[in-house]
Amino acid sequence: MEITRRGLTLGFAAAACWPALAVAAEWPERPVTFIVPFPAGGSTDVVARLFAERYAETLKQGFMVENRPGANGNIGAAQVAKALADGYTILVSGNGQNAMNHSLYARMPFDSTKDFAHICLLASTPNAIIVPADSPITDFGELVRRARVMGDGLAFASPGTGSSGHLSLAMLENAAKLKVRHVPYRGAAPLVTDVLGGHVPVGIVNVDIPFGHVQSGKLRVLAVTSAGRSQLYPQAPTVAESGFPGFEAVGWFGLSAPAGTPKEIVARLNLLANQFLGEEKLKQRFAAGGYLAGGGSSQDYADFIGREIGKWRDVVKTSGISLE
Repeated sequence: MEITRRGLTLGFAAAACWPALAVAAEWPERPVTFIVPFPAGGSTDVVARLFAERYAETLKQGFMVENRPGANGNIGAAQVAKALADGYTILVSGNGQNAMNHSLYARMPFDSTKDFAHICLLASTPNAIIVPADSPITDFGELVRRARVMGDGLAFASPGTGSSGHLSLAMLENAAKLKVRHVPYRGAAPLVTDVLGGHVPVGIVNVDIPFGHVQSGKLRVLAVTSAGRSQLYPQAPTVAESGFPGFEAVGWFGLSAPAGTPKEIVARLNLLANQFLGEEKLKQRFAAGGYLAGGGSSQDYADFIGREIGKWRDVVKTSGISLE
C-alpha cells in the first residue's frame, strides 16, 4: 500500500505540473504586455520600449508597452502583482516600486519580496546635480559649503516627493550632515525649465534629462550620484570622490512577473535579457542615454532588491519622509 500511495502522490504532482510546462513550451502564443507604472517618455518607459522591441523581434510576437502611472508607481505594479501568472503580463519597474515605496508608504498594495517572480536587472542610471551655467555655485564642494551655511534657505529641486532624485538628495543630506529646502516638482521637465530660468538654484535629475542643455552650455553638472563617473559627463566628479566615500544612489529598472509564473518562462526572459544587454546596438543606445547595463540571474535581481529595500529603509527612517 505504501508504494501505491507514493506512486499516486507522484502521479498527482506530475499532473499538476503539466499545465505550467505546456504554457512554458508554447509561450508566447499571443502578445505580451509590459506594464510601465509611469507616464510615457520617462526613463522607465524608454528602457521598457528598448527591450519590448528586442523581445518582439526575437520571439516573433508582439510585446506591447502599457503605461499605468499613479501612486509613485504602485498602481501599475499592483496590477501586475494581481495578474495571471502566465507570462503575458510583465512589470518594467525600478527602485521606487520595488524598494523605496516599502518604506515611504504605511501600507503597500503588494510585497516586492513575495508577490513577484523577479526576472532581471536591466539598467541603472545615476542622478546629476545641476545648476545654471552662470551660477555662483561652481563646484560640488561649494554647494556643500553653501548648504551648510544657508541651511533650508537653499532651495534644492527634485522631480517629485518620493522620487529617485528626492531620496538621493535625502541620502546626501544624511551623508553630508546638512539640510536644504526640498522643492518637489511634477516631473523632471518642469524642474529643468526652472533651473534654466534661475527660479530654483539647484536640481537633481536622471543624467540623461539635462544632457542637451549641458552640451549647449546652459547648465552645469556639479556631481553625479553613481559609484563611478557618468559617460555623459566624464568631467563631473562623483559625490563619492568629492568627500563622501561609498556614496551611491542610482535609479534602476528591471523585469518582474507575477509570483507563480512558470520558471521556464522566467528563465527564457532572463536569458534573452542578458543576450540583449550584450548586443552592440543596445550598448550604444545605453551609452547615449547614460545608462549602465544590468544583467545577471533572476536570483541576483531578487537578492539585489532585498538589499535595496534595506538601504532605502534606513534613508527614509533617518529623513522622516512619508507618502500617503
